[in-house]
Amino acid sequence: MHLVIVSPFPPTITGIGQYGYHLTRALANSGLFSRLTVLAGSSHPHNGQHPNHLGVTEIDYCWQPDSLNARQSILSRVKHLSPDLIWFNLGTSIFGKSPISNLSGLLTPMNVSRHFPTVVTLHELVELADLRALNAPGGALAPLGARLLTRIATQADVVCLTMQHYADWLSARGVDCAHIPIGSYHEPELLEETESCDLLFFTTLAPYKGLELLIESFIRLRRESPHLRLTIAGTSHMRFPNYADDLRERFDVAQGIRWLGQVLEDDVKNLFRGARLVVLPYVASTGSSSVLYQAATWGRAVVASDLPEIRKLAFENDLQIQFFETNHLESLCNSIRLLLNSSSLRRAQAQHNFKSIQHLRPNATCSRYIKAFNHALEKRQSTKRIPLLESY
Repeated sequence: MHLVIVSPFPPTITGIGQYGYHLTRALANSGLFSRLTVLAGSSHPHNGQHPNHLGVTEIDYCWQPDSLNARQSILSRVKHLSPDLIWFNLGTSIFGKSPISNLSGLLTPMNVSRHFPTVVTLHELVELADLRALNAPGGALAPLGARLLTRIATQADVVCLTMQHYADWLSARGVDCAHIPIGSYHEPELLEETESCDLLFFTTLAPYKGLELLIESFIRLRRESPHLRLTIAGTSHMRFPNYADDLRERFDVAQGIRWLGQVLEDDVKNLFRGARLVVLPYVASTGSSSVLYQAATWGRAVVASDLPEIRKLAFENDLQIQFFETNHLESLCNSIRLLLNSSSLRRAQAQHNFKSIQHLRPNATCSRYIKAFNHALEKRQSTKRIPLLESY
């Protein structure tokens, strides 16, 4: 069975690219495929195979974000490879910051599905999001554009969603869906707390991520706790390339803040190891949060905005979160202060979430994808099937 994967990929680290990398690793380690080929997208392509445990997986950096040639490059490679099945790992802005490049790129699954069994994972449903809070391009036409993106991105045999809420919404509109939570990227490990008192913010940097609010909260809390530190990890969102630099300059005089920029995949575990709390201060959300799952994986308590998407995500996966009123400085300070001052509350939340994440380990995610792949093969009346091993 030859599986082709189309996804953003390291060395550029984004949430969706990180997901694509880890799921590729799980699929490769399953031993269920005779051949795996990643048609990778990266702003910083490099020659050779990515070194992190992907076995014999072939990685072809054949497209770049913001290139109008991305769709044609992918189509050309797919036709040449003639695989048994194709999986697209998509977000609504992975093909670039301009609506035209995204529209062109997101047409690719629809074009490919005319010839090959196709599965799409759609991480975001911007049609259901707060477009104004997201600073979505298009002005008054943004809702129309969001509906168009949903329609073209879901033209596949099976569409996988990382939130049950989204799967239910699309299923009601006639789309053949599967709910597959992001889950744990690694085998869970309940890390011991370190002596350092760090808050961790780890995501792509964009105005709707609420980082300004977190920094203002941190500055206030540091007056009470001089040893408190804030670690900010991640690169700027492609639609806001100067955002991180502008913010860093604005808060240049603030003490106790570390700006790490892009974090290598091998360093992510230690990033969480050094954190006392993980904070998700988002003003708006487009879907699931891999950071929430990673905090559960490594045993770190979480403070997060009380957004509908985050609350639904917590409910669907039986995860506990210390919520605060969205975009409210005092509420955020109070929630952080509450957990910082109570090791028992932190430990209780971390242990509960660690128990919940056991049902969402890499093998479980891999198993759900195998079922979705086989469903796509069946719909296309292919005689091929992927055997599901008992351990998966």
